Amino acid sequence: MVVVQLIGGLGNQLFQYAAAKSLAIEKKKKLCIDVSQFENYKLHNYALNHFNIVSNIYKRPNKYLRKIKSFFQKNIYYKEVEFGYNKDLIDINGDNIFLEGYFQSEKYFLKYEKEIWKDFEIIAPLKTVTKETIEQIQKVNSVSIHIRRGDYLTNPIHNTNKENYYEKALGIIENRIENPVFFVFSDDMDWVKLNFSTKQETVFIDFNDALTNFEDLKLMSSCKHNIIANSSFSWWGAWLNQNPDKIVIAPKQWFNDDSIYSEDIIPTSWTNI
Repeated sequence: MVVVQLIGGLGNQLFQYAAAKSLAIEKKKKLCIDVSQFENYKLHNYALNHFNIVSNIYKRPNKYLRKIKSFFQKNIYYKEVEFGYNKDLIDINGDNIFLEGYFQSEKYFLKYEKEIWKDFEIIAPLKTVTKETIEQIQKVNSVSIHIRRGDYLTNPIHNTNKENYYEKALGIIENRIENPVFFVFSDDMDWVKLNFSTKQETVFIDFNDALTNFEDLKLMSSCKHNIIANSSFSWWGAWLNQNPDKIVIAPKQWFNDDSIYSEDIIPTSWTNI
């Protein structure tokens, strides 16, 4: 079997699951997800229960059973050391493969993108306002904009300078898309409404919170085009957008720390600025 340890917010959990699911398909093994970290991790909750995911929850056997199994099974423990894509992960072999890391690159799962799209269909009931907004999104040249603040404001690695990023991104969209309508998402909507504006029709999506952020993900992916933040959450909103002609704009500076390799995060078809 392949066992992946889940941790972090929804975007991180999606990356971890996608990499493990692809490895499990490749190795023809059962996939299990380890959610034990959420027993003590208070920043985020396990959130994949909203999706079309059928996976076994991994339960660690007691030490006596582990010792007996060790005589008959080969366990491989892989912990991500460097942030970039590791092409050698696919070559790992063992009876049981345990994964720990972030795996933030589509290169880990692009081969099985159709399976990932299917698993990441949202099956949880959507609010009426979400359904109505999706209908609105589908009728116009919709562009999602994600402005991440919240915990990023006190995180020196993630709180990158985006003073000019959104201005440039809006310019690119306005030059390439006729009559765009911007749908704005944020974890600090009060600040955004006071400090962010566009020259076009703008809709602020302010009816979801941390417990229903999967509905924001659905809305982002329903838009025809996307402007993302340096955030795994809006990354997935753009990646799950299946418009073949989509324009996705992403910040070139993903971290404040240049020593962290981030070249594998953004797909080559997206626009980095």
